Amino acid sequence: MTTLSLTVRKRRAGEPASQGSTDSQGSTDSQGSTEPGQLVTVAVIGELDIATVPRFTARMGELARGGHLREMVMDLSGLTFIDAGGLRALVELRSRLEQQQAGLGPALGPVERGRTEPGQSGLPQ
Repeated sequence: MTTLSLTVRKRRAGEPASQGSTDSQGSTDSQGSTEPGQLVTVAVIGELDIATVPRFTARMGELARGGHLREMVMDLSGLTFIDAGGLRALVELRSRLEQQQAGLGPALGPVERGRTEPGQSGLPQ
């Protein structure tokens, strides 16, 4: 069974993306509002695929709909699988936020899973 959990953390300017108050945990259906100039971090946990993209898109739409976001940071360190539909949802979210003059970026921090040493990726250098 495909599962997806989203945690939205609102934070203040200058606060690291890993901190902030939790708005929603484990549910893509909860209501959330944003305040003018809001900074949020969204932790995506589980699989972002054909079965979960509609819930992901709906929840991100709720956050973006208010038009008050200044920046959304996407923490994908808990993502275990993503398909083409999930990638498309992220690209569409970025476009939507750019239209609202808001930024979308990755959470920067230690993510050990999935890292490879140079030359071990199987890709030509």
